[in-house]
Amino acid sequence: MTRDNINRRRVLTGAGVGIAGAMAGCLGGGGGDDDVQFLTDYYNDAWQALWDDLEPEFEDETDIPMSIEEAGMSGSQESRLSQLIQAGNPPEANTSTFDQVADIWETDQLETVTDVVSSIEEVNGEVSTGGAFLGEGDEFYQIPHGVYVSNFQYRADVYEALDLDVPETFSDIVENARIIDEAGGDLEDMRGYGLAGAKTGKSQDEMLVLLASAGISGIGLAWKDPDAREELEINWPEDTVIEVLEYVDELSQYSPDPTSIGWSSSLSSWVQGSYGQCYHLNAWPAGITALTAEGEDSDALRGVAENTKVIAYPMLDGVDPDENWLSAPAPDGYHIFANSERPGDAKEWFEWLYADSMERTASFYGTDPGRFLPTYSDVLESDAFQNQGIYQAHPHLVEKLQYCQDEIWGNHYGSVEEANTSSPVSLYMQRQWFYGEMINRVVTDSMSPQEAYDWGYEQLEEAFAEAQDTFG
Repeated sequence: MTRDNINRRRVLTGAGVGIAGAMAGCLGGGGGDDDVQFLTDYYNDAWQALWDDLEPEFEDETDIPMSIEEAGMSGSQESRLSQLIQAGNPPEANTSTFDQVADIWETDQLETVTDVVSSIEEVNGEVSTGGAFLGEGDEFYQIPHGVYVSNFQYRADVYEALDLDVPETFSDIVENARIIDEAGGDLEDMRGYGLAGAKTGKSQDEMLVLLASAGISGIGLAWKDPDAREELEINWPEDTVIEVLEYVDELSQYSPDPTSIGWSSSLSSWVQGSYGQCYHLNAWPAGITALTAEGEDSDALRGVAENTKVIAYPMLDGVDPDENWLSAPAPDGYHIFANSERPGDAKEWFEWLYADSMERTASFYGTDPGRFLPTYSDVLESDAFQNQGIYQAHPHLVEKLQYCQDEIWGNHYGSVEEANTSSPVSLYMQRQWFYGEMINRVVTDSMSPQEAYDWGYEQLEEAFAEAQDTFG
């Protein structure tokens, strides 16, 4: 189920919000058997402070006990969720993109949340997902929070110091990476590019976007008949995939150890100035740098945040931007488990959180500034959003988010109509870790690009067969 209407107060900034505090968070731990258990990766110092205020307030008003547990980011959260489900004790709710729970949804283990979403829309505006899959028919199975718009980020001050042009192609990125890497002087400790090469998480996402920016399906599937859209088939051109793998192999020469770079480490590395270019989401690196700058009262970090520029990811050489296979940003939000003890109480929790007031909703986007583009159409341009302390101190963050929405999402997603393979099968494929592991195998020299393609194609065939068996 999709909704395609794309409309073009509290922030913790006191001492002690350093790099680790801004990103790592604290382990919540499971609650009692009668609690509503909520697993989330919306968890840093600022989120924790907000949860610490909201949780007892909700419990006092409703007599519903809550237990909020930090579950880690992509890769670790799935493991924790799987552990609970296999033990026959699913949590009431979690946060994730929909593809992370596609198989759970298909086996009827998710609650519909359409009524909750409708209540939230009355306060915050309609949900905008750009065609992303959130359920079936008229039913929502995710309470959306925000969307992830993929992009390229670079340090404008570094570009200016080295007289670099904004890249338009993969080759431009490599050349800029080489120049940054060899610059010396004040930039002696900065590498040219931060390439994600850990086996799960960010490398997965980066690989799919690189393939889309090469003009092909990232997941390797396309409709047999683009008009009917009834059956998918494998479509993963060997020459193009290998060319992308050769690109990441070349980039790795100008990167810190790629196997050490995932979502969390990429953010801390950006704050530390470890590299001058990277793939990322929305304005997340700029936001986490701004939050750290305010916590440490650092003008230097304020400069880094402001000089973090966001553009659409450049294209493979010779591929027109209109051939980009990016289809829709990934919506992230909350899922409620039908087999849990108190799914109805979990619904009440999220309706209480988001359908109370625009001010409360807006406050959630100041805890992780720049990470999410708000899903609800009235939030980004509201005074409640823009008057938060972090956005008042860093108005460029609002500008970057608006650019992600209007320019990157508006003009670089959905260019290829047949690229919209939104379906349970494609969701299942997006959560197969072999895409990211292909990068890992190339950058660790355990496979050549050709060998990685051959291995990846075998994994693609196996996963596609599993998806067809699971979803029909």
